[in-house]
Amino acid sequence: MNHIIIGYAVLCLFIPWQAYAGDKEPDGKLLFENHGCTNCHGLNGVHPTSKYAPVLKGKPADYLIKKASAIFSGKRFSNNTRLMHEQFCIGDEKDEGCYPTPSNSELKKIAQWLSLGLAEKKKTPQALYVSAQGAYDKLQELDDKTLFIDIRTRAEVAFLGMPNDIDANIPYMTIGDYSEWNEKKQNFKLYPNSEFTLLIDEFVSKHGFDKDSPIILICRSGNRSAKAAKLLFATGYTNVYSVVDGFEGDKLKEGTRKGERIVNGWKNSGLPWSYKLKREAMYMEI
Repeated sequence: MNHIIIGYAVLCLFIPWQAYAGDKEPDGKLLFENHGCTNCHGLNGVHPTSKYAPVLKGKPADYLIKKASAIFSGKRFSNNTRLMHEQFCIGDEKDEGCYPTPSNSELKKIAQWLSLGLAEKKKTPQALYVSAQGAYDKLQELDDKTLFIDIRTRAEVAFLGMPNDIDANIPYMTIGDYSEWNEKKQNFKLYPNSEFTLLIDEFVSKHGFDKDSPIILICRSGNRSAKAAKLLFATGYTNVYSVVDGFEGDKLKEGTRKGERIVNGWKNSGLPWSYKLKREAMYMEI
């Protein structure tokens, strides 16, 4: 029975985050509890009680839908999905020991409560959002038909690494001479890069793209990429995607590891990255 509880709790990871506008009670939190998700993920979905259960907060729709579809189709198979297959008798004849699969509306309610929606500061006029996993999938799908631009500072990419598939590092913000301190953020002050739009224009043109071509922007956690997408929209770019969880991901808001970027993001998703940088892709100030 323990493995059934764990399997059902882990299932709650694989749900889309949008909810139907007219949904009524029970709400997502109650459904989360009633479906046993708390057995492994804790009351708020941020305190896993099992080492196999990830933090659920901040998981974007494209990633969750892809995983859920694979699991319920019976195609995805691992130690975790094996437990879920057994729980729902996927691929086997149903019997009284199987749990019924949650309805779409129930899954969507749970997901809305877990995701809390997209933060206002991460929204863009283009309304084009992808998770780190979604960005990777889109790059594989579009191949050389899109541009992938890392807009973090040179210090960030130098010491934290960057995705393998990056076409260019064009910082949206830059650090000055390290003489000015941001007391509120307890860090060095960042300043807008006055060359940003100019360099984007030059790079897009150089590679045979235009302002309607797909461009994916990634920063640390999705805030700067949203601001950069807004700026590019103001200059005529219509097809700019923001990676909502960025390279490092969002900070955990509760628990003993509060403040650590372990929720989502390119690195936490196990996507290809390296400390070794491609010189031709780096930002070089003139």
